[in-house]
Amino acid sequence: MEDVKRRRLSLGNQLARSSPKKVSCSKLNTGSVGDLVLIEGDVVESRDSGRCLDIVDTTGSVRLTAPNSLRTQLAKMHRTDRVTVVGRVRARPDPERSEGERTGDIEVLVERIVEMGRDSINLAEGGYAKVEWPEGLSALDVTEQERGKCSSESILEYFRRREYTCAVFRRHDIGRQVHLVGWLEDGGHLPDRMMLRDSYGAIQLRVSTIPEEQRNGIPENAVILATGTIRARPTMAKGLPTGTVEVYVDELEVLDPNKPYENPVSTRRLNINRFTDRTHNCGQLRASHAGQKVTLCGWLEYVRMNMFFTLRDGYGSTQVVVPEAVTNAVKLDGIPFESILKVTGTVVKRPYGQENGQQATGEIEVIMDSVEVLNPARSRLPIDIQEHNQAKEFLRIEHRYIDLRSAKLQHNLRLRSQIIMKMREFMINRCGFIEVETPTLFRRTPGGAQEFVVPTRKPDHFYSLVQSPQQFKQMLMSGAIDRYFQVARCYRDEATRPDRQPEFTQLDLELSFTDRHQIMSLVEGILDASWPSQLHPLQLPFPRMTYQEAMSRYGCDKPDTRFGLDLRDLSTILASNEKMRHGVATPDFGAFAIVAKPPNGNPKTFKTALTKVLKEYPRCKFAVSVVSDSWTESSIVNLFGVRETAEIKERLKLGTGDLMLLGYGKATEAQEMMGRVRLALYTELEERNLRVTRSVLAPNFLWIVDFPMFAANEETGQLETIHHPFTTAHPEDMHKLRSKQDLASIRSQSFDLVWNGMEIGGGSVRIHEAALQRMVLADILQIEHSHLQHLLDALESGCPPHGGFAIGLDRYISLICRAKSIREVIAFPKTINGKDPLSKAPVRITDEEKRLYHIRTVDVGEGEAEEEEKIEA
Repeated sequence: MEDVKRRRLSLGNQLARSSPKKVSCSKLNTGSVGDLVLIEGDVVESRDSGRCLDIVDTTGSVRLTAPNSLRTQLAKMHRTDRVTVVGRVRARPDPERSEGERTGDIEVLVERIVEMGRDSINLAEGGYAKVEWPEGLSALDVTEQERGKCSSESILEYFRRREYTCAVFRRHDIGRQVHLVGWLEDGGHLPDRMMLRDSYGAIQLRVSTIPEEQRNGIPENAVILATGTIRARPTMAKGLPTGTVEVYVDELEVLDPNKPYENPVSTRRLNINRFTDRTHNCGQLRASHAGQKVTLCGWLEYVRMNMFFTLRDGYGSTQVVVPEAVTNAVKLDGIPFESILKVTGTVVKRPYGQENGQQATGEIEVIMDSVEVLNPARSRLPIDIQEHNQAKEFLRIEHRYIDLRSAKLQHNLRLRSQIIMKMREFMINRCGFIEVETPTLFRRTPGGAQEFVVPTRKPDHFYSLVQSPQQFKQMLMSGAIDRYFQVARCYRDEATRPDRQPEFTQLDLELSFTDRHQIMSLVEGILDASWPSQLHPLQLPFPRMTYQEAMSRYGCDKPDTRFGLDLRDLSTILASNEKMRHGVATPDFGAFAIVAKPPNGNPKTFKTALTKVLKEYPRCKFAVSVVSDSWTESSIVNLFGVRETAEIKERLKLGTGDLMLLGYGKATEAQEMMGRVRLALYTELEERNLRVTRSVLAPNFLWIVDFPMFAANEETGQLETIHHPFTTAHPEDMHKLRSKQDLASIRSQSFDLVWNGMEIGGGSVRIHEAALQRMVLADILQIEHSHLQHLLDALESGCPPHGGFAIGLDRYISLICRAKSIREVIAFPKTINGKDPLSKAPVRITDEEKRLYHIRTVDVGEGEAEEEEKIEA
């Protein structure tokens, strides 16, 4: 303890000699040269590999200059990232001075980085920025200006009872739900933005969800009640104290002076310590809590010299200091890590220089008064939750109750909960949907995915677990439940891939009297309302692309559009080449090329990387060629022909150094193969740093529409539906369906939503006529449909036109979290082959249980060792 005291005393003496002064960017000038300052702001621009960094706060901007020792760290900063530094003000070299900037004559030479990274958003924190109130008023008092705006006592009451003014919000309020009253600023504004003002300040409103006619119909001098959520503002307004945030408006109301005051719903204040023995959680304490007596409960994470330890819970971690007076009485070294402790003590600020900028509670520590071991852990746990010492995935799933304590899983599961709750709030509170739970136990449905079978006590009678609530939600439409949704559990007995589980969750919805365009707009609204506020806002509406265009350009019906390398169709040029057709009939032949401009690496190594893809298409051929000055006279002529080679070079605008990859054979297979080649090629270019890494690019959402309704089975020739048999035809093709003519050309009213090359949801407009549904099942698909009689009866009983959609929540949230697998956003997932290492399910049942359910089993491979579980990364 003496060492700790001496260290802190020495640091205190240093501070007495040289303590930095906290300043805003605009306060610095040539008179500040030589001053040691503490300054923070958002990154605007980084130059010279991190040597120069321009930052901005709400008052202005300033340039930071990094010494060589800190240049690497600052080079990692991105635009809008937050940085706090200690540095010394100095004059800029003459050639680098900027007369147009207020701080253009000076720069800050960074001596220490206090904190860097993206803003930490904590919805449980309640602190507000300090605001200069009008003289003689408290924070919420009604001013004379505001009284003058009120044409009645009822409107004045909104000002009297407000919880916030327009001036108080800053970055730490992101995610907060608010009700604000004020008036619109004079002057023009962007179509989806307005400026709300009261006597204390102003804040930008984003009103893209409010109908245009409502926005344009707001009378001059009207008093507005805006309800919404604080979000990060994509572009900071430098002269505005609230310029780092904006209100994403859910409701905008012009207050009527003739209507009595109606108290709006109170703004949400989270109290996550209510009903518990703690006063605060381990991620909650800040410098503003200094001096408070607190009680914390959590897991013992680290112990240092019996003088410090870290207590962790699901919200964060806090450093606890053991005073010298109790050091001998409390032997922390004897308490196993991950034991449950209850600590009481006093919050103090950490000495200057000992703050931990990487920790949310890094400004403070708790001086312990007492500690109670609520439950000691065993001395050696099977896995470590620290990321630097992470166990293999199989072992982590086997001991998931420990793995759930990790910061990554805590973040993912809490974010998942928030997103689903916001989806519910949007659908119920803003769209009037009804949440209805449909059965999980259902009957077997032939076709589609393999189902899980559930035995019953009645001999030879079985349930099946539902693949989706499809039939139930259509019957709800017939039952006048015209706006249905549920967070549905679904089951499919299929081999598991990184993006699949045998049991999964989807947001399922259906509504009556609608069309595909309105359903797509609804889905966009759901995603926008539930989109995490710390991410950049979505750009609505999402672009749309037909199935035909997606296949032609990308060889895939769920394309990743963050990069180019589009497919180029050379079929007409090469169709007469019998050697290349290799037995494929001319109408069925296809040849598709991809051109990679320099830099494009070594084609020989690309071919190695593409081998796995090419093996899956044995009937297709593949060629790679680097274009040279004499390319039209090279050996490639032996494959293409002289005329064809010249025509290809002209068609593709090939230049020296270009890399051309060509796939040819049966058109549908070659096109699909080259779609796979496109993805593999870009991945290879990424890994060699020859292209921009996709993970840093903005998310690309895309609607794929106009899917074919039917496709022929390659083995039997029988027509099958591309999606499911309840999807109706495109209005322009409905006459073909009713007349059963040219069925292969019919487009359906199904549509998929794709995000960065991953399908996250699909939907369609349904067949609502019983006769048409019978005709599709019996005459076209030739499916025995007695098992669907209940659905046909519902359609025949008066069923409105309807359609719906389902979002795969596991996959969608894994993309938001940038998880490698959907298992990282599921509390208790199965492994790659559907097994549960935690409970060892599936397991054998006893002979008595078999008799109860009239089951007789046949053992296969008795005595053979089970194949070792394999987990995909």
